[in-house]
Amino acid sequence: MGTNSYQVIYKGEIFQGFAKEDVFRDVARIMAISPETATRIINGQRMVLKKGLDEAEARKQCILLKKAGIRVALGVPQPETNVNRAAGRPTVETQSPAAAQASELATAGHAKPPSFDDKAFGAGQPRPAATSPPARIPIEFNGSGSEYFRIWIVNMLLTLMTLGIYSAWAKVRNKQYFYANTRLHGAGFEYLASPAQILKGRALVAGALIAYWGLSIFLPYVEAVFILAFVFAFPWLIVRSLAFNAHNSAWRNIRFDFSAGYPEAFKVYVLWPLLAMVTLGILSPYVFYRQNKFLVENSSFGQSRFSFHATWRDYYRILMVASLLALLAVAVVAIAAFTFAPLVLLALPIYLYVLAYFSVKSGNLFYNSSRLGRHRLESCMEVKGYLRLVLTNTLATALTLGIFHPWAKVRTLRYKARHLGLKPAGDLNAFVAGKQKAVGAVGDASGDFFDFDLGL
Repeated sequence: MGTNSYQVIYKGEIFQGFAKEDVFRDVARIMAISPETATRIINGQRMVLKKGLDEAEARKQCILLKKAGIRVALGVPQPETNVNRAAGRPTVETQSPAAAQASELATAGHAKPPSFDDKAFGAGQPRPAATSPPARIPIEFNGSGSEYFRIWIVNMLLTLMTLGIYSAWAKVRNKQYFYANTRLHGAGFEYLASPAQILKGRALVAGALIAYWGLSIFLPYVEAVFILAFVFAFPWLIVRSLAFNAHNSAWRNIRFDFSAGYPEAFKVYVLWPLLAMVTLGILSPYVFYRQNKFLVENSSFGQSRFSFHATWRDYYRILMVASLLALLAVAVVAIAAFTFAPLVLLALPIYLYVLAYFSVKSGNLFYNSSRLGRHRLESCMEVKGYLRLVLTNTLATALTLGIFHPWAKVRTLRYKARHLGLKPAGDLNAFVAGKQKAVGAVGDASGDFFDFDLGL
């Protein structure tokens, strides 16, 4: 057997924790091929990437490709069999220990080869088998519409009876119910905020609005000053709201956190939206991308930070398709206006499909691009299924004059949870709680007043 008979075999798998786009780029660089060719190769099918290499070069290629994020094995073709026609018995060529092990790794089978590190182990030495984490841990939501209806109706009645004071307690009850019924790996989430904290924050915001209203009666220019002040305060309020909700959310007694600077928040929530307006919406997908990236990459769980791996091109693709569908709906309305007016009803299902398409595609992209360390989220919502959910919820809520709202909310959360899971890259018990400082509820109260409730 020749010395240049070693192969590099792709086992049809990308390691957990690696983004496909990064893998395609790195594999293309290592193999000196185009990213498009790498995309076609790394498609889940087992194949020989390189052959006719000597042992040292083949091992070097394996190490580089593993670092790039794909599972590969060192292998050689099966040895030829020589038949002794005189004796009528086959004789097999003798293999070295290294070649025997390489041949075993090259053999296709249903079982995956043991994980090994070529730097730590030499040829022919035994490799320790690694205990693989579960492929996917589902998110479970166990709430029911009837249970939430009782909470919802009591919250609404007590809020009306107390002229809004009970709304702080209502918010905590709602969040605690939904958090406790959302479970991951056998443990529910917790919402730890105090109603008194929220009430205090709302009182401060309400006081500021009352002062503005009173002053604007006697000093008309106060309105312009207030609007300008609000534009500059808006990013700060969003950061405070996100920090408050994250700080008071926990799983297995470990809290989430959110920390971001004001300059970054000002760019994301004021500067970029203004530029999108100036460009007549052309920059809108980029703004959406920057806001999601800001939200994820400033969040953490204990001492582990989240990361975001989508690109602005992903958002432009989604928005382009949604825009073309929306233009189709506009065309239907225009045709109806000049021909037969009832045809305008055909635009309604197109419009609803656009909303469902954007919600599902952007939601899947958001979760699938988010990681906690090397742990990955996975969302697989479908446009048709989500569209049916929205249609039935909307019709039922309208026909019952709003009474169906609690069931609609529970059905929506159950659908999203059923299509959402975590792909762990290791032990989930390894998270360590980080030191956190208390966060005031002013931003959270402002979020309720101005209707921006952001969070993971």
